[in-house]
Amino acid sequence: MITRREFCKAFAASAAIAPLVKPAQASNQAGQAVPTLLWVRRGADEAKVDYSTDEGFRAICWMLRDVRAGVVGTPSWSLLQQWSWMQAWLAAYGTHARFDIHSGLRTKATNDYYEGALASYHLPDSNMVFRAGDFSSPSVSSEYMGRLAFLSQQGGVGFYTRNFTHTDVRGRVVFWRSK
Repeated sequence: MITRREFCKAFAASAAIAPLVKPAQASNQAGQAVPTLLWVRRGADEAKVDYSTDEGFRAICWMLRDVRAGVVGTPSWSLLQQWSWMQAWLAAYGTHARFDIHSGLRTKATNDYYEGALASYHLPDSNMVFRAGDFSSPSVSSEYMGRLAFLSQQGGVGFYTRNFTHTDVRGRVVFWRSK
């Protein structure tokens, strides 16, 4: 596992050169496109999924379903990109982190059962698209995962004492800690 100091140094260096590199050049220089691979587990199901393929996208939709209600929705593409970016960042430094999914889509009934937040990004819109997920990783602490998610500047990050991380892609960057 990389240290916090190494992580901050690498992030500062990449942030410093980011304005100088066009996105197309960045992916060409890296020798590959934006990562679309996720290593996830939900219950007994575990898979490495390339969500850029039809089969992979169906698989990740299934993994992020509302298990309690038996409903499958569509995760926001931005949420999937955030998670794959996080895994790629960690892998670049030698840590291959599986995401153990706690929740993705939640129907209103499931959301009311667990927390009842009226504006939860787990709730689907009229097109069944949801914008939040909760996960933990056996190889990386939830604190570190939350800090990494916060660096992506995609939206909300929740730090929970039960050792899982919430991320959503609301656009506005916020964070909170459970009591």
